[in-house]
Amino acid sequence: MKLASLKQKIQACCLRGGFVVLTVSFLLASTSLAQLADTRIAFASDRNLDWEAEIYLINPNGKQIQQLTEQPKGDTEPAWSPDGKQITFVSYRDLARIPKRGILRGEIYLMNADGTNPINLTQSPRRADGHSSWSPDGKQVAFTSAEPLNEDTLADSDIFVMDADGGNPINITNHDALDQTPDWSPDGNRIAFSSSRDGNWEIYLMNTDGTNPINLTNHPAKEGRPDWSPDGEQIAFTSDRDNNLEIYLMNADGTNPINLTQHPAEDDRSSWSPDGTRIAFESYRDENWEIYVMNADGANPINLTQHPDWDYSPSWGPALTLSVSPGGKLATLWGKVKHVNTYGGR
Repeated sequence: MKLASLKQKIQACCLRGGFVVLTVSFLLASTSLAQLADTRIAFASDRNLDWEAEIYLINPNGKQIQQLTEQPKGDTEPAWSPDGKQITFVSYRDLARIPKRGILRGEIYLMNADGTNPINLTQSPRRADGHSSWSPDGKQVAFTSAEPLNEDTLADSDIFVMDADGGNPINITNHDALDQTPDWSPDGNRIAFSSSRDGNWEIYLMNTDGTNPINLTNHPAKEGRPDWSPDGEQIAFTSDRDNNLEIYLMNADGTNPINLTQHPAEDDRSSWSPDGTRIAFESYRDENWEIYVMNADGANPINLTQHPDWDYSPSWGPALTLSVSPGGKLATLWGKVKHVNTYGGR
């Protein structure tokens, strides 16, 4: 039984007997914690000796950290496959710079969940690729791809969709503005993304073929990095509408935006737990980028990593016992492997 359905049944029982509700609610919470104990959070960190970004895993309780990649040119932005067996990520290992230009160029790689068998999926020597998102059936991957404008700026970024083996890449936005950070809906029918096409960074929603783009946020602030809830009812995102970066939550139609983090430090890049009860995110509230986990309503934020080097880009992997889906300028997104504290590339 899916978590959302169970919650509805519990709410219905509330009208008939409070004691039963309290008992079932306790069991629900216990079951959730047990399921999350079998999940892992992938993230990027600069904690290795070369101070380059690598992909790590950590348990939701902050224990058992495991390093998956080890490359001198940096790996970042992990994204779990729906079955939890593979991870896509952005790597700079094949070519550090676009030929005859000064811009770092990332590519989308695929590896097993234990870090073995890394494969270059995009192999695009003239483009910069970043931020991948899997379709719920695991057959396709959406990602951002950009062309260089000059020595310091990437431009004309679009959302592409390719087969999970890297085949058949298709530009589905093909817009003059910057389109970035796609996130596939749990039902597989839509893709949320951030775009500057209205002269300001906003969260958009479109069909998986790029048709019918709709502006969800319509706000003068900068909005970016959409992240679907596992039940498809809500979207978490990053916004600076309160004068610094915060994690917000809105309904999937853009209504009822709520500031979840409400902290003077910057909070960014959310990732839902597979049961929808918690959200991982990166925060600078300890004067250092760290991975935090909070309840889905923003309560009880906990620092998981607690390391003097930067930890960022969390991606919460699926629980194999759950039937759920995973969840500025481009120069700052791909221009440096080191995490940049700006709003670029949202």
